[in-house]
Amino acid sequence: MAEKKTKKGQANKDATIYSYTLHYRYRWGLPMILLQLLMLVGLFVVAKQYFYATSATILNSLGHLVILWVLQGVSFFLYCYTSSLPFRWHIDALLSPWGGWRTKNHLSISDYQQMEWLFFCFGIGAGLLAAAWWQPVYGFLLLSFHLTLSIPRIVTIFRVQKWKQARNHYIIKHERQGVGLYSTSG
Repeated sequence: MAEKKTKKGQANKDATIYSYTLHYRYRWGLPMILLQLLMLVGLFVVAKQYFYATSATILNSLGHLVILWVLQGVSFFLYCYTSSLPFRWHIDALLSPWGGWRTKNHLSISDYQQMEWLFFCFGIGAGLLAAAWWQPVYGFLLLSFHLTLSIPRIVTIFRVQKWKQARNHYIIKHERQGVGLYSTSG
């Protein structure tokens, strides 16, 4: 196979250079975080009213947030492991809906959606397990936390769905505190 020699400073004509065009960037803003907090307060009232939960039970259930964060990391690690993707975590995104779990590589829309649905199913399973193993009030609160905190992820799954059937090749990239939808052109 013959190699093409190029002069210093000249580009090889057969080389492919991709440029990425940003089409959609999703970050969860302060107004939406406040809406989630109001939803959580409403769910605490429901737990007190219908499950006769005490304030100590509700305060203890806030520890379930750590369980959800670990479940997110485990599901993301499993997906990265089975897909042979590099796995990373950054503390700067700890407060984002994605919890700081990310990969350096770009993901296709279907891969991204599979990963998010995996996390969503793990959280539902954990909530049902908590209801059966501990008490129904803990299961209700864990499911409430999971569903409320999954809103940005589910919204993103459905927002990128319209680009899935397009002719262009779109990719998802984890960014500092969110995700971006890019198309490649080269």
